[in-house]
Amino acid sequence: MQAGRIRWCVAIVLLACGVATASRAATPETDCPGSWTGSGAATYYDAFIQPNACALPLTPDEYVVAVTEAAFDGSAVCGRCLRITGPLGSIVARITDYCVGLGCRDLDLSPNAFAAIGNPFEGIIPVSWESVSCDVAGPISFFFHQASNPYYAKIQLRNHRYGIAGLAIAEFGQPFVQLDRTGDNAFEFLAGVNPIAAPLSFRVTDLHGAMLEETNLAFTPGAGVGGTGQFPFCPEPGSALGGAAAGAALRVLESRRSRSWGIVFVAFGKRSTHRRARRSSVPSLFRCDVSELRDCSHR
Repeated sequence: MQAGRIRWCVAIVLLACGVATASRAATPETDCPGSWTGSGAATYYDAFIQPNACALPLTPDEYVVAVTEAAFDGSAVCGRCLRITGPLGSIVARITDYCVGLGCRDLDLSPNAFAAIGNPFEGIIPVSWESVSCDVAGPISFFFHQASNPYYAKIQLRNHRYGIAGLAIAEFGQPFVQLDRTGDNAFEFLAGVNPIAAPLSFRVTDLHGAMLEETNLAFTPGAGVGGTGQFPFCPEPGSALGGAAAGAALRVLESRRSRSWGIVFVAFGKRSTHRRARRSSVPSLFRCDVSELRDCSHR
């Protein structure tokens, strides 16, 4: 009998963990600053045979989308992700371009993305969209454009969970300087009379106001350098699906406590930004990585 109750309790906790974890790939930004929703019409274009305005590397199997020139906002939305819903379903696509011309509607999808939510023979379909987190693995990265040289750095942010609002740089032993964004999804830094003094430090801010600070990075023109942190999910899981699922599980467990073999207590610790330590009081039997939803720590 005790074994049956244990399995039941573990199932409840795993259900909470499963719901929270499933939301990680594309968490809606509904309650976050800068969230974006809309509806309109979508078309499709040959996204993989021409350069994109965000100058991002693409893989043929990913879903990408171009927005209107106004929404593109001088590359401010580059790398951001949208959940797009059409007549046949929903997909998550990354913004990599903008669309101009008479045939341009609200969104212009890659052919594979369009086919996943609508009939390609129709050419134009009604859609709705909402901004979501991008399904990234590992930390943010910095790519130094080939045009960079000892006195000039052109830096592109890659593998970021949310859109980038700003970038500041600090040369070795120098204060941080806020950089200007270019129209092709990069940030520029002019060193002046002296060469760029590495190692470099960066402060990266996303559209929701979260900031990452990376230090001791090499200056490598024409190559990328990996960071150590990733932006936390927004909104915080304690007020979103993860917290709701965990709370529901706790209420069920509490109602059954009088008939159980003992008191089962489950608490989910928080992991906040990479500047604060993670604490967890979850007994090992019931622990799941719900705290990973706020992961901004080194990876």
